[in-house]
Amino acid sequence: MPWYLLKGLTITFLVLLVLAGVGVGAGAFISDRLTDNVDAARTRGYEEGYARGYGDGIKKGNEVGYQEGSKLGYVEAGGPNANEVSQKGYYFLYNPSYDEVMSTLNSNEIYSAYNILDYAKANGMRAAYVRVPIAREASEGRVYLYQLVAFETVDRGLVIIEPHSHREVKVEVGKSYSQLNNFPVSPYDDTITKVTIVW
Repeated sequence: MPWYLLKGLTITFLVLLVLAGVGVGAGAFISDRLTDNVDAARTRGYEEGYARGYGDGIKKGNEVGYQEGSKLGYVEAGGPNANEVSQKGYYFLYNPSYDEVMSTLNSNEIYSAYNILDYAKANGMRAAYVRVPIAREASEGRVYLYQLVAFETVDRGLVIIEPHSHREVKVEVGKSYSQLNNFPVSPYDDTITKVTIVW
């Protein structure tokens, strides 16, 4: 075999060997990166799942604890129909104190009527949705309204709360909502036309 063919075969073999080495090295690098990404995703998924499960567990535990504690206190105090409280599926809600309402609102970042109602009821507090339509003109079939929350407190009676500010407000049909509550003057007619409280 001529020497130049042997030299060509040797060069070709060396080039193939180098390419195979580069391929193996690149494959190992990509495999390591992929393994690292999978491990990171698995760790992140575990942490997020654990945090979500822990939060859901705390919420459910609080709800059950409030209910069971409230029922037990109600039965021990001999409240009316106390024997019915022990029936399975009985859901007991209590009227909180004013300070308890304000403390609950100020310690939690909940700023909508629906979220406040859900949170209050999940924690055993009796709360109501307050629907306050106003006179501002709207397109046909629509009504502008304020969505508020009410609590029948044991020390101050009925208290109506504005969800965004957690401030106690007054509502009275025929009066301006902003004027009744010393809010800045509204650029539109915010005269209250109706008040509906849904317990």
